Parts: sequence; C-alpha cells; structure tokens
Amino acid sequence: MELYPLRKIVRDIIAESSIGLGNILISVEGATPALVILRKGFEKKFINLLETLIPFTIWRHGNAYAHLISATISTSIVIPIENSDLLLDKDYEVFLLETRAVYNHRRRLFIYIHGN
Repeated sequence: MELYPLRKIVRDIIAESSIGLGNILISVEGATPALVILRKGFEKKFINLLETLIPFTIWRHGNAYAHLISATISTSIVIPIENSDLLLDKDYEVFLLETRAVYNHRRRLFIYIHGN
C-alpha cells in the first residue's frame, strides 16, 4: 500500500476557483483506492493498522483485501473551505491510498467545489 499526498493539489484547485467559503468534495474512481486524512507522521502506523485489520494473505481472490480496505475507508471525502483554504490543521494531510500494486494504471480524481 502506498499513500500519495493531495493537499497541495487540492489547495491549488481551490485557489483557481476563487471560492472563499464552502466545501470541497474529493472522490477517486475505482473499487480499490481510498481517500483519508491523517496527521503527518502517522502514515506508517496507519498502513500497519490496515495490514493488521485486513491481512493480505487470507483471501482466495487476489485483491479482495484491497476492495475491503477501500469500502471500509471510503473513496470520497468532504472538507470545509474557509478563507479560500482547506479548514484543516497544517499538521494534517489529505492522502490518496493505493491499496494494491498497480502497474501502468492511473487514478482519476473528481473534485467538486461548492461555495462562494
């Protein structure tokens, strides 16, 4: 599993939108990825927890664990916007979690901003 930080990308999109107050919905396409907000520095602990709760080795279907992790965490997340920025402490990061080894594959994010 691997975590990819999204906060900078999301902040740039908010800046382009000129939205000062509202919400941003981030959604990732697919049946195995997930979106999560974590305190910076807790990434490894989070991955270890997921591997403990949903181990890779007990499933007959090769990537069943990835589907379960995605369904448990979620493929969408909503974050408030205030003063044209995420209403999220600077110690936290928005991550795309890729739950399985993916080769020559791209994930598509959908980002919707609502506000004024």
